[in-house]
Amino acid sequence: MSNIKIDFSQDKGVVNIYGQSMLFHCNHYNRFLQQTIEDPHYIHSEKIFLQAAAETVYLQFSEYFKQNPMFPLRQKLDFAAEVFKFGGFGVLDFSGVNETGGNIIGRSSHYGLALRLNSGERKKAGEYFDKGYIAGVLLAIRDSSGGSTWKNGFDLKQTKSVSLGDDACEFKILIGKNYLWLEKLKTAALPSFIKIPARKANSPINEDLIVKTLAGMAIVGNEVGLIPAFGVYLTRMYADYYNKISFGFEQELKKAMGVVELARELLTEAGHICAFNTFGGIMKSDEWKGLILPMIKTKEDWVHGITAVINALGWGVWRVEELAPNEKLVMRAYEEYESLGHLKWFGKADHPVSYLFTGGCAGIMNLLYHGDITKNPTLDKDYYYQLFKTQNCFKGRQTKCLAMGDDYSEVVVTR
Repeated sequence: MSNIKIDFSQDKGVVNIYGQSMLFHCNHYNRFLQQTIEDPHYIHSEKIFLQAAAETVYLQFSEYFKQNPMFPLRQKLDFAAEVFKFGGFGVLDFSGVNETGGNIIGRSSHYGLALRLNSGERKKAGEYFDKGYIAGVLLAIRDSSGGSTWKNGFDLKQTKSVSLGDDACEFKILIGKNYLWLEKLKTAALPSFIKIPARKANSPINEDLIVKTLAGMAIVGNEVGLIPAFGVYLTRMYADYYNKISFGFEQELKKAMGVVELARELLTEAGHICAFNTFGGIMKSDEWKGLILPMIKTKEDWVHGITAVINALGWGVWRVEELAPNEKLVMRAYEEYESLGHLKWFGKADHPVSYLFTGGCAGIMNLLYHGDITKNPTLDKDYYYQLFKTQNCFKGRQTKCLAMGDDYSEVVVTR
């Protein structure tokens, strides 16, 4: 994967790859977030997914092809397959594509496999990200070639689906159909932000060492394009894909129902799912036991340890502002990706929008103090309900939000 240039800013906790911020999330967050957005039958969720993926990938590959203008079609397609595999999304075979169309085979699919874990039987192929990714690549190739390739537009027809039980995905390019893939491409300028403060906690956790070590690990797709790590399957996903589907979903629900509360509850619940599976898996992993556990003296150090790990995921920089054991956590996040995405694509927010941040902070407290992750419990459905759905569990409340004009985002977690 040496052809892919990664620009990681440890100061800001952000990974930039050819103009796009990319960050780690797990299969459980990905499948739950997608199902959350798919479930309401009265919104056009497929359009939300496809446009978000196509727009984000289009911008990334347009930037890459601009830097490499002499690449022929085959080299561009090979690089697109490499990035897909690198990110843990699976394996795409573009060998059946030429200037007049063709087929793309998804020989494995993170989303296809993840969606199989959801309850109930799917009636429709769910690899929307894969499909949108392909579209974004093809559109970037078209524009980088001066518009000569697929100039009359195209659509993609999915004929096989891993999420429906097939052994692979298959997408056929339909020339001249001209699906509207690109809609929201113009961003708003971001304001200047305050300098991110240093850690204030008196803890033996060496955050700099943890972030540097994790950022240097080769967490990339394996031979089948998947990233099994920390007891889950990770993707290095585009921040703006998450932002566009989450806030697009929120907007559509508001149009349909007139309120944002339902979207807020559902998107925060996705944050709970992420914290339980990803944070819980990390704190049970060999990497945790080898790198971080030797630094830990008290249970409170587990909070500082997982916060250090979070700061290597590409989400921005989290800082523990206040921690009252078994009672309260105040966490601040600087330049966190949800607020940045809202400001760029949807403008200034009139309510707190850091849903993953809110759910994640609650998850830390529930994992440590409502349950006890230090005792190595099994992270199954029953334990999830025990931690997040029983009396006296911890809930997060966002009190400051970067997207609303505050200097940082802040979440207060109490029982």
